[in-house]
Amino acid sequence: MDLDTQLRDTLDGLRDELAKKNEDVHRQLYLQEDVVEELEDAPAPALAPAPTAQKTALPTSSPLIYFSYPMSGYNEQPAWVNPLRQVLIQNGYLVYNPWDKINEQFGQQDLPSLNSLPLKVIKSICALLAIPEEVLLSFESIWKILEQGDGGDNFGIVFQCLWFLTRSSLVVCDLMRPMAGAGTAQELLYSKQLGIPVVGLFPTSGQLNPFAHRSTTILFSGTDLLHLIPVIKGYVPL
Repeated sequence: MDLDTQLRDTLDGLRDELAKKNEDVHRQLYLQEDVVEELEDAPAPALAPAPTAQKTALPTSSPLIYFSYPMSGYNEQPAWVNPLRQVLIQNGYLVYNPWDKINEQFGQQDLPSLNSLPLKVIKSICALLAIPEEVLLSFESIWKILEQGDGGDNFGIVFQCLWFLTRSSLVVCDLMRPMAGAGTAQELLYSKQLGIPVVGLFPTSGQLNPFAHRSTTILFSGTDLLHLIPVIKGYVPL
């Protein structure tokens, strides 16, 4: 049995334990004195009222769509990000865009939805994939770390992405930009290992990195983003 097959079998077994173990993991983490002591003094998240595109209150079952694209070496986000985000929000999805600060993406009325997002990991998977166990905690509990990411702290940025990625129902990944650095490649790898479907945006012309191709569930080469919505709804029905 090769290493890839062994890792896949191990992850499949661990995922089967997710539903019954998540509750115990949360309880164990909260009972740790050092965690409780630190979080008791943490202020509540000071989220602003929702941005215009997210004024409509979302149901607590709203799935999360994660945007992934190379940022290193670029001064602006891809042109598809804002239009697609607005359409998805209007259709009832939560959307995480790593370019924008948390306070600019979510409002106070989104807290129930954020706290109820289903996790794709348990404690043992965190250890296997070197993911900080704190991602198991609720949004309000780790708000201070998320704020560090908004402030530009490297650990906070990575933690912020991992917290949302491990709760995502689908990843939309820009494969049209050359991957500068390991960020996008790691997000694709984590998505693959956690069973999160990935829609890769890639033109029909050009050559795709074999590892990126292997990590995507479907490639979208259309130019009209509205044609992408039925694809997303097919993988993540509301």
